Amino acid sequence: MSVNMLGLFRCVRSATRFSQVPRFPLITQRAFEKGTKISECGFHTTSPRAAIPPVVLIVLRPALRVVAFFAGRNFRKWWRSLPKDKREHYWSRIKEKKWKILGGGAVTSAMAYWFYMSHLEVEPITGRERFSIVSTKQIQDLSQLEFQAICTEYASRIEPIKHPYYARVKRVADRLLYANKHLPQIYTKTWTITVLDDPRNMNAFVLPNGNIFVFTGMLDFCTTDDELGVVLGHEISHCLLGHAAENVSREHLLEAIKLVLIALAWAFLPSDILSLLGYGVGAGAVNATLRYPYSRHLENEADQVGIHLAAKACFDVRAALAFWDKMDIIHELDLLASQEWLSTHPSHKTRVAKIEEQLPDAISFRKYCKCPDLPPQDPRQEIASFRQAISEFKTYRPPVGVFLDVPNMAVSAIDIES
Repeated sequence: MSVNMLGLFRCVRSATRFSQVPRFPLITQRAFEKGTKISECGFHTTSPRAAIPPVVLIVLRPALRVVAFFAGRNFRKWWRSLPKDKREHYWSRIKEKKWKILGGGAVTSAMAYWFYMSHLEVEPITGRERFSIVSTKQIQDLSQLEFQAICTEYASRIEPIKHPYYARVKRVADRLLYANKHLPQIYTKTWTITVLDDPRNMNAFVLPNGNIFVFTGMLDFCTTDDELGVVLGHEISHCLLGHAAENVSREHLLEAIKLVLIALAWAFLPSDILSLLGYGVGAGAVNATLRYPYSRHLENEADQVGIHLAAKACFDVRAALAFWDKMDIIHELDLLASQEWLSTHPSHKTRVAKIEEQLPDAISFRKYCKCPDLPPQDPRQEIASFRQAISEFKTYRPPVGVFLDVPNMAVSAIDIES
């Protein structure tokens, strides 16, 4: 049997490799339920701890931008104020010391490279190397702050735990978490569930601490538990893979590049308007070539891991294609939809294509996990009727929040918009 999976889900040429996880303790259903607390905002009693690093980051980023702006602008004004002979003098000094300047630049580059390489770590589920400068405690503090902020914002719209919506989310979440209980990223967290009443918001996300949030708009859109299982599998994967901490770390790198761009633009371009335009072009290039593609890669990774989480929980993984096809139909009505290369998320068509490639492995993995046979009715059969219903509903308005999105913790730490 040869099934290509990810990391701890890999069963390559060995039927026993997946079941033999010696460093993971065996957890019974009772012990798992005891260690995996499922609650909601209103019943979460842990008070937020002081999070000094996030506050420092919030204050530090705009301060550094201001420093870079004034440093570049003041250098330009100083240089312009110099008489011609002084400028020639400085140029001659620079030429004389060019090798020392180049040597200093080489040493600085080497130190930056060493810093980057020394902060690489291996993600245990996928085996992928990633850059990380954020500690577990820092990301937990950020997550707790975000949890409290969301609960405060939606305080009047939190569904009670006896509501059918809550019961549905709990049923699906329990199934996903228990089926994948061997992962330490699951059994070491206290998982909570919060259902937010907003029928127009089709969104769901999971904070790094394991706080699951689902809007009622998403629950209405997911016609089956299989679709909801795929959605929560995707969001839980973001949490298990540590994408929030990875995003924060990467944003710091990109911010350093943008600070250099600010200083250079205001130092060497002749006017503030040209400096602003030059910085805008440079920052846009950084986003288009470094930030957005990387973010789309993380989304694709969460799709791939999420569909295997759902497969191990014996959900009908074909529902992933049905879900994203329906999302694509909705977005066809949105004439202002952004281009994929300018988006942090892959397009729905790209997602469908990639999931179609992953589906055979996911179905094989589901069979390996001794799940019941897939139901005879393929969830994708409802796409045609869904498209017809949408096309007939001429006044249909696409819901907000249609991207499945792990909350970008970098937004809480630093304003990532250029």
